[in-house]
Amino acid sequence: MTRARTGAAVVRAHTTAGFGDGTMVLRTAVAAGLAWWIATALLHSDTPSVAPAGAVLAAQTTPFATARKSLQRAAGILFGFGLGVAATASGGVNAVSVLLVVLIGMYAGRMLKLGSQMHQIALTGVLVMGTASSFGYGAARLEGNVVGILLGTLLGLIVPAPGFGRRAGEELARLNRQLAELLSDISQQLGTADWSGQARGWVDRARALSQRLDTVRDAVREAEDAVRLRPRGAAARAHINRLAEATHCLDHVGHQIRGVTRGLYNLTFKDGRPPARHAERHADHLLPEPAPAPAGLGTLLAELSAILAELAEIHTWHQAPPPELRERLRAMLASAEHGFTHTALGASPAYADWRVLCVAGIAEDVRRMLHELDPESGPHQAAFGA
Repeated sequence: MTRARTGAAVVRAHTTAGFGDGTMVLRTAVAAGLAWWIATALLHSDTPSVAPAGAVLAAQTTPFATARKSLQRAAGILFGFGLGVAATASGGVNAVSVLLVVLIGMYAGRMLKLGSQMHQIALTGVLVMGTASSFGYGAARLEGNVVGILLGTLLGLIVPAPGFGRRAGEELARLNRQLAELLSDISQQLGTADWSGQARGWVDRARALSQRLDTVRDAVREAEDAVRLRPRGAAARAHINRLAEATHCLDHVGHQIRGVTRGLYNLTFKDGRPPARHAERHADHLLPEPAPAPAGLGTLLAELSAILAELAEIHTWHQAPPPELRERLRAMLASAEHGFTHTALGASPAYADWRVLCVAGIAEDVRRMLHELDPESGPHQAAFGA
């Protein structure tokens, strides 16, 4: 059943991403039709096609995003309208004036922080310069954009909120399960004789999963936008706030899992050579043998995998988790902490002294930097012309 839910979430995420579970397409079509009717029947516009075009360009997955983008377009069009009229009146329409309008318009768009609409100033300015009636075209273009803002935002508020919260929860749960699977695979393979041959693959998998967190962040951000401007979105906001905090938590956990995999890879000594390796190329007797995996680490990672798998189910719930679940997680964490203490102290009694840990952590970070900057055997040799 869990696999079926995961498969359905994957299909839904790929087929509805960017379309608001189909509501964006419907809202855009209705807004375009209404914009044409308003422009022709009520405003008697000479260029009615500008209004539905403004509605289509203003359409976004959420009402808040629609209003934000439309306001940016309106600011760009208004500024570009004035720029185009001023350029036409002062220097006429020629190659030099068009060049200056585009240059000034693009720079102004960046200065005004219009985001994806930064080109609107230059675009409107050039279009205004190319029409016989500059003022009339600019006014019609601004009018159509205003109609698009109003219709897009109002329809977004009227149509029920799309299931962005559900999709964000499914994306987060899927990443939880994948991290849990990685830890489970590591815990099983650490007990085999050839675990060192798998270490590089663990590093790559952990890095790829950390990059997938960007997809989760985008889904949570869309869910946050979907409930803005909605007076009755308190329950949905509570759910999305939990997802946002869980995303921050998983971000940190992902970095820590990458640290575990990189540490295990260093133990194989394929990558963990000290910086003296370059200064003393023939001093092989100074290099230690590959270290075995820490005793008890496999069991500890298996317990952490079970905790992540348990947490994955929470993200798909709309309601807050019950107290019983928190108690179960607390018991699982207590067992894992017990194993962690025995594993850490068994590997090194110095672990009990936080100063030793602090110095060791600093030294390890410096060693990693030396490796990253190594033009001969480091991971970024292409950056040095290799």
